[in-house]
Amino acid sequence: NSASNGFSFKGIKDYLDCYWSGKLTPSQVAKNIIAVLEDCDKSMPPLRAIVQWDQEQIMLMAEASTARYRNKCTLSYLDGIPVCLKEEFKVVPYHHRVGTVYLGTEPETEDATVAKKLREAGAIIIGVSNMHELGTGTTGCNPNRYHKIPRNPYKPNHFTGGSSSGSAAAVAAGLCPVAIGTDGGGSVRIPASFCGVVGLKGTFGRISCHGSLPLSYSTVSVGPLCTSVTDAAIVYSILAEPDPLYPYGLKQPKATLSDMCVPDLKGLKLGVDWTFFK
Repeated sequence: NSASNGFSFKGIKDYLDCYWSGKLTPSQVAKNIIAVLEDCDKSMPPLRAIVQWDQEQIMLMAEASTARYRNKCTLSYLDGIPVCLKEEFKVVPYHHRVGTVYLGTEPETEDATVAKKLREAGAIIIGVSNMHELGTGTTGCNPNRYHKIPRNPYKPNHFTGGSSSGSAAAVAAGLCPVAIGTDGGGSVRIPASFCGVVGLKGTFGRISCHGSLPLSYSTVSVGPLCTSVTDAAIVYSILAEPDPLYPYGLKQPKATLSDMCVPDLKGLKLGVDWTFFK
């Protein structure tokens, strides 16, 4: 309940403060999310931000995180943080449909690198999110029987933007403070803009695309959708590192959060290829 008329989001720090203070546990948060996911499926029209989820899987991750907080042995800033991943990624035990009706006929048995790293960081994966079919559109509209049209949480009869439609809608609706999408020509940035959240298209090769459908290997980058720039930086710093299974990003430095909150931009250089723009 906010007195202001603006956006009111809960970010990573809000969750961590509740966990460390004992006000809430990841298990309690997970139960709330499951209840809301059930409500979202029943609403008219359905939100359709998350298209595949499993109560047992969510609670297993949440209970493991709750135990780590109890024992004061958390894994990262993402421990206990609810996240979702675009259906373009392989996530156990869900179908890797990539927004279609013909792919992912069997449940996945191996995670994409991004999903694996989120598990290693202690995040609670609440499911896989809706997307424009095969990522080939900017509205996010996907009326097929497995997905249906994702709704903008602010105006249900308006588009979410695409192609990472469900990821943006999930964050904007408050289902999770962090979602993962992919961006070739705006597929993270457009839905982030439409849904009033932060979306980052990372440098090509910075975050491993292993385990995602190679829709356009030379242009697509993985990126976070979050409630704030700070949260996007945290997620980026955890996910951006070399992956032996992804050759395009092997030679890169470790991402760092040092000086990210320093407001002085003196000395910062911006590169512009004027020949390209002409």
